[in-house]
Amino acid sequence: MKKKTHFLMILLLGIWTLDTLFISTGLENMNQIFLLCFKTICSLPVLIIFLTLKEGFHLPSKKGLPLLFLSSILGNILYFYFEYTAFKYLPISIASLMLGLMPALSYLADSLILHQRLSLKIFIMILFSLFGLTLVLYDGDPLDTGTMIGYISCFICVIIWIIYGNVLQHLNKYDDSTTITLYESLIASIIMLPLALSYKPEVLSFHDLYGSIILMGILSTGFGYLIEVKGLIDLGTTISGIYVNFLPVSTAIIGFLFLHESLTILQIIGALIVIISGLFVIIWNE
Repeated sequence: MKKKTHFLMILLLGIWTLDTLFISTGLENMNQIFLLCFKTICSLPVLIIFLTLKEGFHLPSKKGLPLLFLSSILGNILYFYFEYTAFKYLPISIASLMLGLMPALSYLADSLILHQRLSLKIFIMILFSLFGLTLVLYDGDPLDTGTMIGYISCFICVIIWIIYGNVLQHLNKYDDSTTITLYESLIASIIMLPLALSYKPEVLSFHDLYGSIILMGILSTGFGYLIEVKGLIDLGTTISGIYVNFLPVSTAIIGFLFLHESLTILQIIGALIVIISGLFVIIWNE
């Protein structure tokens, strides 16, 4: 089971990388909530078909409904809203790198919540992660208002990810990952739709409609979210976070090739420190 989930998470890494490119370009013409809402709506047919084929269409457990609404707001709305905001104000390589702190901080949060003894060597790696991120930010662009909004959005994402992963662990006692994914997306779409319509752009380009919304809605928000929820449930927040840890590498390549982004030598060193220390957190935690 875990081997299959790891393979799916590798596939998800590729989908995420492609998605960051479409998000970065799509947000030039669309509001975050508009893009997020209609990508989520496009994912619903995929999720309905998958659930029907897997185990037959059915409603979620009544006992898990409060947790389901909470996870929808956390995982489908707040997390992605702040992630899109980060991609709007920061280079995608920098935003992805900051999100790469998830493995280290997830382990720290799990240790505090579960009252487990914190390993000294893992704690040192967490400090190295923070040091690496400091190098990246120190050698970055001037801290104007937009840049600060991007940084703050990234840190909020990390906090939401940790809370969301723990909510999913409890929700999985009532429903399977496919059911959770479908109804999270449905609830989130209903909540976001009125606000999204108020931010409707006057004109949608072919790229925005068929690329950023429909294609990425099916691939990233549909199939991708199925994989993400399965990974969080089967592997936990810390292990799943390792794949987020690799995202800065792939997004840096995408950013360099298609968006003309680049990193300084000091930022590259800091990025390597964040990624490698995150890997050690995963390996030693296993």
